[in-house]
Amino acid sequence: MVAVIPQLLSKDQVRTIATKLFSIPFADGAMSGGVLGAEIKKNTQVPPNSPQYRELAELVMAAMRQNEAFNLNAMPRRILSPIFNSYKQGERYDRHIDAALMGPYPGMRTDLSITIFLNAPEAYKGGELVLESPFGEHEFKLTPGDAVLYPTHYMHRVNPITTGRRLAAVTWIESMIPDPQQREVLGDLAQAVDILMRDKRDGEVILKLEKGRLNLMRMWAKP
Repeated sequence: MVAVIPQLLSKDQVRTIATKLFSIPFADGAMSGGVLGAEIKKNTQVPPNSPQYRELAELVMAAMRQNEAFNLNAMPRRILSPIFNSYKQGERYDRHIDAALMGPYPGMRTDLSITIFLNAPEAYKGGELVLESPFGEHEFKLTPGDAVLYPTHYMHRVNPITTGRRLAAVTWIESMIPDPQQREVLGDLAQAVDILMRDKRDGEVILKLEKGRLNLMRMWAKP
């Protein structure tokens, strides 16, 4: 299941983050690329010990926690602090799969990955996020503040930048619903309820659907 989440960050939040990012020194991004990082990952990122990092990270984390679409699709149990990365001309992240466990030992299981775009798609050429799903490849290059949420077990890449600069925030989620198929079922039911409520359809039907969704969550959730 891949979900596009429009305006996860507001225009003002994007402006605040982008302004600060243009004044922060970036470090080699290979440090977060695993054992193959130096070979396949050519980008830079904000060091976690940077004075501005905590403020930016807390802004993004708060926006995620408050976003209904994100919470309905991810059903997060834990979220890692984000990475703010930059890709310039010639930089890219070749085909890879993210680590299954991240963070301090014993680590957090990574069920979902999210990429939040931070600058306009016309500001750079290339730089598409390409996901390899069972249904083929899908490219994403979204407007600032929009995000793509996708299963961490998908192979993916960031295409080389030919001109300009691409800014994004990425992080990983451990879901209360570890099984991706169960997560998709619950997400579909939540969307169906939302559509029926917007259309002011039969309240009894909505109640039955919501009862089923919540009882399935009760059965499957591992909080």
